[in-house]
Amino acid sequence: MLVPVTHANETEDLFIDADNQDIDYKERTLYFSGNVIVKKGNISIFAEELFVETDENDDAEKLIAKGSPAKFSQLGEGSLNISSEALEITYLVNTEILTFKENATLKQGGSEVTGNLIEFDLVAQRVKAAGDEDENSRVTTRLKVKKN
Repeated sequence: MLVPVTHANETEDLFIDADNQDIDYKERTLYFSGNVIVKKGNISIFAEELFVETDENDDAEKLIAKGSPAKFSQLGEGSLNISSEALEITYLVNTEILTFKENATLKQGGSEVTGNLIEFDLVAQRVKAAGDEDENSRVTTRLKVKKN
């Protein structure tokens, strides 16, 4: 079961470090490739490729990270760290909602959720998961139990 973790401050800037970048000012998109690292407060995303869509004020609105796998982490206190991985991670910056697609796993402490699609709301600390209907896959959850 997920336990509340302080989420990234919505006013904190995103910091992106990568081997390469390509900025299209006309389309308001940014593309980063090669060992991409995204930081925002206590969250990090690691990917091979990152697409960033910005709004009319050039503020980041949506990030799409791809990798084999792309990884996400949120640092909390002790066992409250959260980590996740998937082939694609979408981060909606304004609402602080992450979507993990394809071979997705989300872990906190000894608990783990796996599925084809996992949605994680950083503010509400809420997780929704789904399997892949085409492949008849299901969602699997492993919960940590106290050992005597």
